[in-house]
Amino acid sequence: MDLTTPPSGRTYTALPIDPTKGFPQSFSFTFNTVNYLFTLYVDIEAKLLANWTDDFLSLPGQSAFLVARVDTTATDGSLDTVFLRKIVPELEYEIGNIALYFPQQTISPQNLNGQGEFGSIVAGGIALR
Repeated sequence: MDLTTPPSGRTYTALPIDPTKGFPQSFSFTFNTVNYLFTLYVDIEAKLLANWTDDFLSLPGQSAFLVARVDTTATDGSLDTVFLRKIVPELEYEIGNIALYFPQQTISPQNLNGQGEFGSIVAGGIALR
């Protein structure tokens, strides 16, 4: 995972994305004293899945995207959605005090609603703005 060359030159902290857990997946992450809940899923058209001929799908693709949702969590457990987007690898996203960057998104069909080591690679990071 290469988070070292974002367009802005920011230094990103790697997010604990684990492609072996499949997609969708959610995880909590505390950054700069704020609790975040990340949810990542692949939005893919059913006909693309039915005709899947490649071993891997690089996202975004025609009719297929990685989607990231980020919620902040309060001490009482309530959630506030601060980010919900289809992700483009070349872009850095600025939200409040943070920036997000997801430079690599390669998905194996076995990791869609399935767990295991199938070679999927999804990298993402978080940084201060």
